[in-house]
Amino acid sequence: MRKIFILIALFLGITFLPARAVEEFPDVGPDYWSYDAIMYFKDKNVLSGYPDGYYRPDQKVTRAEFATILTKALGLRNLDSITFTSYKDVDSSYWAYYDIMLGSYYDLVHGTPEGMFYPKNYITRLEIIMVIMKALSIKEITEQEALEQLSVFNDAKDVPYWATLTTGKAQQLGLIVLLPGKEDYILPKQDATRGELAVWLYGMLQRAAIQPSEKLPEAPKGPRKADGYIIKNVIFDENYAIIPAGTILPLGVMDCLFTKTTKEGTEVLTRALVNFVSEDRTLLIPIGSEMTGVIDKVSVGHTLIKNSQMVYRTEYLIDSNTRQAIAPFKAVGQLTPKVREFTHNPILQKIGFKGFMGHNFYTHKSQQVDFVLLEEIKIDLEDDLHIIQ
Repeated sequence: MRKIFILIALFLGITFLPARAVEEFPDVGPDYWSYDAIMYFKDKNVLSGYPDGYYRPDQKVTRAEFATILTKALGLRNLDSITFTSYKDVDSSYWAYYDIMLGSYYDLVHGTPEGMFYPKNYITRLEIIMVIMKALSIKEITEQEALEQLSVFNDAKDVPYWATLTTGKAQQLGLIVLLPGKEDYILPKQDATRGELAVWLYGMLQRAAIQPSEKLPEAPKGPRKADGYIIKNVIFDENYAIIPAGTILPLGVMDCLFTKTTKEGTEVLTRALVNFVSEDRTLLIPIGSEMTGVIDKVSVGHTLIKNSQMVYRTEYLIDSNTRQAIAPFKAVGQLTPKVREFTHNPILQKIGFKGFMGHNFYTHKSQQVDFVLLEEIKIDLEDDLHIIQ
């Protein structure tokens, strides 16, 4: 199951989370698809289990529970300077009262025009999308761009018109959590579970580290701090950070390609699926940073002779707004086919893979590929956009 999660949740970069020595929940083991995200928030005391010690990842989430977990994840705990909202169905004795008040004050959660919050109602996946996007400061997209982003889903028609722009932007940023076995569906009307909630929130925090909503408490001055994929051996020189040549950076290839039909020289787009940070958590390359590139080499597999291979080369970092190249980004990565599971016997499986050969493969959108930097990268830590120079 964890292999499935790696394939479908790379947009959020959960596989890049640092290992943590946290006691596991009895019902959430390492093979559970959102294990890493759940354990990350457990370590932060954002998520907790029930009195019996179980997490119950398949249980649905109420609006009150969501408000509590959301405000904890964002660190919104100061009640002294907020204005309280009056809801007819939430009084001051309710267990989640103060978190609902915090979420309302920061314009993250809302009630109805009639003054109801409905704290016991389950929260839907579409509602989560609308909330996590409110935690961010983002550039809007057009209706046409939003529809193009959503066209990859079989149930795009189920997204209400009023939510099209926000949902399309969430897809563009890679913030829609795809469920195992249902990768082609947004499932906007489906109630969210405790298992997927952690993945939603981790993606939100990754993006909020670089684009927090102006309504949230002001971030501290100086180089930004964030969690993410740790890059070692970073050299700091006053206001600059240098990532040396030879560093391995796992990037997402954002194009669907097949070794039998892809030609050398084909243009490809790659993206940072998570924040890249130094060992002291200084933000170096923000999540969503995109690089242009090409297919440097592609080999078609031939039965009994050889397996296929695809080599990618990135060339430039591009500006997310203008889509123009703004700085060199020289790196090379490659993929080879994985062992096909035609038998449960691992020895026979490897023999069949190596003996028959001829394997060709697809790269799915957001496929993780390890790229090796060919030239060092110099980053201006004082630049709000962290432009690579």
